[in-house]
Amino acid sequence: MKKVSGSVSKNSIHNLLKDKRCIIVCGGGGVGKTTTAASLALAATKVRKRILVVTIDPAKRLAEAFGFSQKALEQGGEPILLSEESKLKLGIDSEVSFSVGILNPKYVLSQVVEQTLSKEQGDRLQKTMLYSQLSEMVYGLQEYTAYEWVTRMIQNEEYDLIVLDTPPSFHAKDFFLVPAKIKNLMESKVFQLFAPKKGTWFKTMLSFGWIEKLLGEKVYRESRMFLETFSLLRDRILERCDLLSKFFTQKEVAVIAVSTPESSAMFELDGLDQFLRERKIQLEGIIVNQVEQAAGRLSEELASELNDVMKEKFKKLEIHQQKRSEKAMLAVQKCQTRYPSIEVISAPMVYDPDGFLILKQTAESIIPQ
Repeated sequence: MKKVSGSVSKNSIHNLLKDKRCIIVCGGGGVGKTTTAASLALAATKVRKRILVVTIDPAKRLAEAFGFSQKALEQGGEPILLSEESKLKLGIDSEVSFSVGILNPKYVLSQVVEQTLSKEQGDRLQKTMLYSQLSEMVYGLQEYTAYEWVTRMIQNEEYDLIVLDTPPSFHAKDFFLVPAKIKNLMESKVFQLFAPKKGTWFKTMLSFGWIEKLLGEKVYRESRMFLETFSLLRDRILERCDLLSKFFTQKEVAVIAVSTPESSAMFELDGLDQFLRERKIQLEGIIVNQVEQAAGRLSEELASELNDVMKEKFKKLEIHQQKRSEKAMLAVQKCQTRYPSIEVISAPMVYDPDGFLILKQTAESIIPQ
């Protein structure tokens, strides 16, 4: 492990894993956010007994490491306990409960429907064509369902710690804007036009025969059924958005950012930190991922088997890798200087197809064995 800060501070990532109920892992695209979230959860097995990592779009090798089938990846659903065989490979104590959940917005939304509507209303709503397309129609619904899922499990005290891998987005800060955006959408005149409450002029308009003729009987009836039933669900979503907008500032929740040594990723990290400060959300840890390591030297035995041309090529490769490593560590040091009150940890670039090895090495960067 290469830790830039000297001693472990009061607000260290190690302490966050011990004390928090939920850790939100955020960062821009391509920084290895999902693998880092899983590695944080793995590191937490040293200090917590019941752990869940909620992942959004796991890479194939990560999914295989956790033992997920393609069907499980596509369907999502309730969290799955890691097998004893996988726990053994990852070095997790047999007494620790380690679960992995793959977010499926449609699955979570169906739970919200069950909690909010009667069985008859829910069945009627979920049979409509508009409902089946809802997760694609409403921007931010994936993020909203992530909130719904995690807060339910926190309230039910099913886990000591939940590590949430945020959905992929162009900018990391988009995740934190979703509650306000969905609330604005639900309260907008445009949405109210299409999801009216009783007595509004639009519902009266729907009773006109020419509307039915224009849309066709089947589409007309299904649309009307969807609009009238979804208006009940809308009230629940509005209520939850008010609560979720405060979720990030709760003491039991911590936000950790993932970046890389690349200048574009560091630039986005600065923007995210400023954005969070404006909303009084504390960034409590930074993991600089994909940090290049210095190349190992050739053993005397291997060197003796190479000709002079190959030796020269290896020498150039070693120098090139050393420069990449020094550049990466310089970026980590600059990050520590930029954020003196936040622990900055570097996680190595791992060139290996073995998902278990990647998780273990990254976890050991967070909490040394």
